[in-house]
Amino acid sequence: MKNLILSIIIALAFIAGANAQHRFSIQDRVAQLKDSLALTDTQSVAIDSILTNAMEKGRNMDVTGSERREAMMQIMKDANKDIEKILTDDQRVKYERMLAERRSQMQNRYNRGR
Repeated sequence: MKNLILSIIIALAFIAGANAQHRFSIQDRVAQLKDSLALTDTQSVAIDSILTNAMEKGRNMDVTGSERREAMMQIMKDANKDIEKILTDDQRVKYERMLAERRSQMQNRYNRGR
């Protein structure tokens, strides 16, 4: 019985750790975009810089709660606009589609949680 409980605790800890790993690093995100959008090396470096700057802005915010959420949304909106500026027309269409899909997935997760 003790072994069963210990096994369950270890399995739950493993699952919790695996779920926490779903967040992408900036390098992972750039690699994903490079593959999905066929980015050039120059575009990849520029996007890495944009995302790094956005992350730093987020870290350095001096707001909390809903103000923080709104500020983060604005930072990401600005980053997305900057990214779109360096994409070709075809890449921009694909990128906008990717963003729309991600918003839809997030909305679905939010609705399921209610």
